[in-house]
Amino acid sequence: MRPGRPSRALAVALAAATLAAAAGAASAVAQPPPVESRLVGTYQMTGQITAAQFVRGEHVGEVVPRTWTFTPLCISGPCAQVRLYRGRRNATDTLILTETSPGHYSGAGTFFAPLRCAGQVVSAGEEVPFQITVTVTATTTAPDGTVLAQQISATYVNKTRLNLTPCVIALGHDAARYSGFEVTS
Repeated sequence: MRPGRPSRALAVALAAATLAAAAGAASAVAQPPPVESRLVGTYQMTGQITAAQFVRGEHVGEVVPRTWTFTPLCISGPCAQVRLYRGRRNATDTLILTETSPGHYSGAGTFFAPLRCAGQVVSAGEEVPFQITVTVTATTTAPDGTVLAQQISATYVNKTRLNLTPCVIALGHDAARYSGFEVTS
């Protein structure tokens, strides 16, 4: 091989990548951009825990299946706010997500978790504030022409927890990354 000239294998790989990028651009034209979609329905989510310190039963890298349901708070089209019902291991959280930019939503909530204190489990022993962000990653068009979010990605972040017991306990934090697809159509 001469200096300054790519090998045949590299040239073939570059050509294949260029064709794939062109095909991706062509298919992107065929589908409406995710930013113009209505976020509604039930999504089967797959999460991976990205942080878990002092959180009983959670481990970094663990994969968790979840079900999330979105209810728009407007009559039609993309909404400025949607209600999220987010299933957890043994509970469901409800929170309002606000559109921060087209196709991107964010919201905060709080749930209470059990905590062991003085040999007893206090059912609401710690307060867990969290932040959820959701991004629409793929869309589909309904028969009536409504553009719907078909796939999403999301993050969950809990940075600190509040001890509601009289015991001195090291409190944890956790975070996860999710992706999912709509399953109610």
